[in-house]
Amino acid sequence: MEYSQKMQIVKNLRYSMENQTLVNVIQTGSSIFYTGTVFGVDRNGTILSTFTEDGLSNGFVYLDYNDIFDVDFYSEDLTKMEERIKMARNLHLISAEQPDLQLNDKGALLTQVLGSSFVYQRPILLIKEDDTMMEGFVSSLSDNEVELTTFDKFDSSEAKHARMPLYDIKLIEFLGQELNLLEHSKKLLMTGHVESQDIGGDLEIFAALHQALESGRRIIMIPKINPELFFIGQVRAVNADSVVFAVVDMNGQFGGYELIRLNEISHLEIKSDYLRLINHFVSLNMAHDTFLQPLLNNERSFDSTVDQFVGVINQAIKFKRFLRIKSNEGETYFGVPFKFEKGTVSVRYLDKDKPNEPQLIELSVNDIDELAFDYLDAFLAKKRIMGMD
Repeated sequence: MEYSQKMQIVKNLRYSMENQTLVNVIQTGSSIFYTGTVFGVDRNGTILSTFTEDGLSNGFVYLDYNDIFDVDFYSEDLTKMEERIKMARNLHLISAEQPDLQLNDKGALLTQVLGSSFVYQRPILLIKEDDTMMEGFVSSLSDNEVELTTFDKFDSSEAKHARMPLYDIKLIEFLGQELNLLEHSKKLLMTGHVESQDIGGDLEIFAALHQALESGRRIIMIPKINPELFFIGQVRAVNADSVVFAVVDMNGQFGGYELIRLNEISHLEIKSDYLRLINHFVSLNMAHDTFLQPLLNNERSFDSTVDQFVGVINQAIKFKRFLRIKSNEGETYFGVPFKFEKGTVSVRYLDKDKPNEPQLIELSVNDIDELAFDYLDAFLAKKRIMGMD
């Protein structure tokens, strides 16, 4: 990074900190950016208090200046984010608790972040200069290097130790919602590995879904298209064509409902390290009354004898609800259906390339493989765009 570019970045960050303006900090060589307010600045890096896309507080991030390409504090995106943050606060949405983070003006920010994480044994997400990412607990810290006891949420047998010089660190996330839950899951993360148990085959999947419906246990569903977009939930209805899940998100909170055709399911996981961890997150949220966002309803009932796709679409038309629709070609649309005739649904959807111009599409209901509905972003989008409950 050129010296003049670094000085301009530092100047912009200091301006934001002094005026408490919202900023987007764009990372070098990446389209990823963090939105937040500047909490601290020193000669090597900065700390932001960050927000999610829904305007919820989500902990902090430390960024080395070499990992910052630009700082944006005047844009349409930031104006929209300010509105989302205000809406989240007005609706009293649940977000990460923000502890009183005390910074010493005389100490390096990076050392203070690592030192606090070490003293309180709070987990961090760390990215090195070579883009290696790891999560773990600080086990030792000196003036020049740090050692982490790392963990893998998906495989508890992968707990290891990693030592590195401080100059090799370019980013640390800390005190975010998931990391706060992981702080209270350390024993679980370091305990014995659970051998994954998968269910495949049409008849076996159908039987396992019925068993999950009866037992209420959560399972992981892996779709055939984009298998990395799996989800975890409880079965609320199942028939010969489709299944409805009540979903939980990566923070163990209720995440709305997912309807998917059975022939689009690759396989199910009924046991795994990650499933055990998410169930623990749910228990923590239940104990602290943080499982359910104020707008959401996790007690909907469904009739297994009817066509669920027709029912969900008709309800969305009646109440002007947003749906996330995935076609059998893997295309995804986020919008509101407004007409449903002769098996064809008309949808006004949002195009990320033209956010101010709703697009129109017609889809045969038989070409729709998945519908996500009654989740937080769907309700917030309706409030933002339509100003409706």
